Formats: sequence, C-alpha cells, structure tokens
Amino acid sequence: MEKAQQILFIGLSCVGDVVMTTPLIRSLHSLFPEARFDFVVDGRSKALYENCPYRRQIFEKNKNKFMRGLPELLKQLWRYKYDLIVDVRTDGMAYLLRGKKRLTKFNSVPYGEHAVEKLMGVIAPLHKDKPIPDTEVWMCDEHAEYARNKLSVFKDKSKLLAISTGEPSKPHKNWMTDKWIQFLDEISNHISGLVFIGGPNEVAEISIIKERVKTPFIDVAGNSSLLESAAILKQMSLYVGPDSGPGHLAAAVDTKTITLFSLFGPERYLPWGKKAFSVRGEENDARNISVAEIVTLFNRVI
Repeated sequence: MEKAQQILFIGLSCVGDVVMTTPLIRSLHSLFPEARFDFVVDGRSKALYENCPYRRQIFEKNKNKFMRGLPELLKQLWRYKYDLIVDVRTDGMAYLLRGKKRLTKFNSVPYGEHAVEKLMGVIAPLHKDKPIPDTEVWMCDEHAEYARNKLSVFKDKSKLLAISTGEPSKPHKNWMTDKWIQFLDEISNHISGLVFIGGPNEVAEISIIKERVKTPFIDVAGNSSLLESAAILKQMSLYVGPDSGPGHLAAAVDTKTITLFSLFGPERYLPWGKKAFSVRGEENDARNISVAEIVTLFNRVI
C-alpha cells in the first residue's frame, strides 16, 4: 500500500487491551506519517485516544442505544471514505463502511502468542518483519502537573511504589488484604513512599490496608482519571498489582511492573516491555501466590 491519508482504527474496550493496541497505531503512523486517524472507541477508554497527536475524530460506540449503538455509529462513519480501515475488534463493522483497504482479525498473521503479537498480526501485511513498537500513553502537560502536585507530599521520591488491589468481583485475580499488609510491612524499609491507585471498586479494600501501613502514602484510587493515573505511574520506581489496566499503563510509561497472574497467564497478557515481571498463582489463582515470592521478586527488580 503506497499511501494512506485517512485511516480508521476500530479499537477495543478495556484499558489494558487498548494500551496493547498502541503498537499497531504507532506502526501505522510510522508507515503513513501524513495520515490522520479516526478512532472508534468505547466510553471506558476514550481518554486514551484524546491526546494522540495524529488523531482527527473520535467516534464513541454507545452500547446503551438501539442495537448497541451500531446503526447510529454507521450513519456517522458513512460520511467518510477511508484509505485504510483497521479493525482489531472483529465484529464485522469494517465491512459495512467505505474503505479502499481493510485489515481485520479475520486475515491476521500473528507474530507470537502474546496479545500484542496477535494484535500486530492484523497489520502484518504492512508492518512485515520490523520490530514491534513499545506501548504508549498519550498525555499532556496538565496530567504531568497533576502528578507533581499529588506526589509533592513525599520528601523522598527516589523509590516510590504504586499498588492496585484489583477488582473485588474477581477474587481469583487478587491478593487478600492480609497479604498486601504483610508485603508492605516487609518492604517498608526499601521504599520512600506508597501510592494506592486503581478504580472506585477498590476503595474499600484499600481503606483496610491504609490503617496498617507504616510508609508515607497517598491514595488516588477512584479519584484520578486514566491519564492522571498514568502520569503518576510514570514517576514510580515500581508498580505491583493484578492483571489489569494499571499494569499496562505503568509499562507504557516505562515503569517496572510486577503482575500477579491467575487464570490468564503472562505468556499472553504480561504488560509489554522489558521491565515487566510476573508470578502466576498455583491452580490459576493469584490468591495462592505467597508474599515471599513477591518480596523476592521485588528485591530483585526494585
């Protein structure tokens, strides 16, 4: 394909999945540096596209509307004719739109078993044998300023640790509070500050842990946007948490990560990059990961 001026990228929904598609977007941009991108997004992850420097429009699929918002979305998109449509969602939408060329998961040629390698397979005819780019989070100055203000309470910022306790509705993916308390107690002399990060559903678990923490801490769980969280994670020495969005955000801003894995393993969902580490619980249950295992790994990577 010689040239593409208008590209439509039909993306995924969950935060971690969206982050893992950014290597595709970066590769497409390197191939077609003059192209403007339109994105089809989910409301949960819309913010991750807003600061992309080469985006034109964002189209949100409203799943609460008639037929999950598809008719309205198609009506909006039919106003445009694209040089290239890339669909990593695989719901057939790409074939209902006007485009010169379409690349979808139906004709994907995966580069490997990892989710990033599988997603990159969608654009294999264009990307070919070049190295797969790193993941990325597009932020702006206001997010960096937010992080500076929040972290200003720490006198020593040399070894900051961020943790996420995980979604309570998926207990097999997460540690119980007693293990978090023990872990934080054992490493307290090796970190200069602690940041609780994550979604509003984690607030109850975090409140229990905070009562027992010896290390200076701040809590932004449920109170920071995705990009504000990413800006904070960029200043961390390490992030520890379950297989979820914050881990992928941390890796995308070049922060070391330790992920607690359960049913879905690191061979497919480990945050992309050379600074990502993991432990998988016995019987595919993160609750079976011992504190000693994570402390050992912490001491090796911090």
